[in-house]
Amino acid sequence: MGINNVLHRRQYKIVIDDTINGLNLDTLGDLGIWSNPKNKHYLVTLRSNEDPNTDIGTFIKAFEKKTGLTSDNFTIQSQTGPLTLQRAVDDEWF
Repeated sequence: MGINNVLHRRQYKIVIDDTINGLNLDTLGDLGIWSNPKNKHYLVTLRSNEDPNTDIGTFIKAFEKKTGLTSDNFTIQSQTGPLTLQRAVDDEWF
């Protein structure tokens, strides 16, 4: 795996509605690598640039199917690249 492959992977930041208890990350593992840095806030990094979920529409359909949520229950943002400390500081999401 080349360094560019790691540095330019698609990521999705997902914030779920306050009425939702939380996500079972064990059941979502096949969608990517998940972290939960803050209550109701999730970050998923795709394992490969060839993943069909690099298309946000494809990812949202798979996410909704696995979780049973609808677009009214969460917000999602996409970005390419690693979550760096600088990006975290500059981003109001955290």
